[in-house]
Amino acid sequence: MAEAQAERPNVVVFFTDQQRWDTTGLHGNPLDLTPNLDRLARAGTHVAHSFTCQPVCAPARSSLQTGLYATATGVWRNGIPLPPDLPTLAQHFGAAGYATGYIGKWHLAAEEPVTAPRRGGYDYWLASNALEFTSDAYDTVLYDGDNQPVKLPGYRVDALTDAAIRFIDDRKDRPSSSSSPSWSRTTRTTATTTPRRTVTARGTPGAGRRPTSPRSAGPRRSTSPATTGWSSASTRRSGACSTR
Repeated sequence: MAEAQAERPNVVVFFTDQQRWDTTGLHGNPLDLTPNLDRLARAGTHVAHSFTCQPVCAPARSSLQTGLYATATGVWRNGIPLPPDLPTLAQHFGAAGYATGYIGKWHLAAEEPVTAPRRGGYDYWLASNALEFTSDAYDTVLYDGDNQPVKLPGYRVDALTDAAIRFIDDRKDRPSSSSSPSWSRTTRTTATTTPRRTVTARGTPGAGRRPTSPRSAGPRRSTSPATTGWSSASTRRSGACSTR
């Protein structure tokens, strides 16, 4: 079993939002803002010359989830939901035996909270359709798989990252794929995997009113995508990918 797991690594995806290519040290930024992303790119595969087929939020997300151009997904602008019959990353990973999860901002539905048929097939769900409307920098509120509001402690990017870590830790007996987009003005992250097959995704908050009586999910440990070593990231203009 351990040998089989070693052949099928966990997958963690960080999907950053509104991040220019020159915000990373690898591309010459002198402020040392992204030491771990820089290290991942140097130690792994760095796609130095890349571009996005859609710079707008929802269209870019639809392309990432399906591998199709936005003109093919039908999500050619914000406000158009992803058709539920299109195969997504979650369904492909799930078919390969991975547990899948999505954490953060989704922005591919028309409702808040996002109903199960509009979640892209992810097994685990802790997300909002428009995160920036259900949360704030130190007031992170998302919805779980039962569409109940969940309030996470601490700074939003840290809270989303911790949620992705919990997802992975709780599934150590199974390979995981996790997509964790986090939103904090400039970043959204996606994280994936732990042994046996788990896929998780994280996205930004959903559009809608902030819940009035969210449940509290206890703190785990605080680790920001910019300071943890297990993350992989891709920006809309350049990207790096890592598996473990």
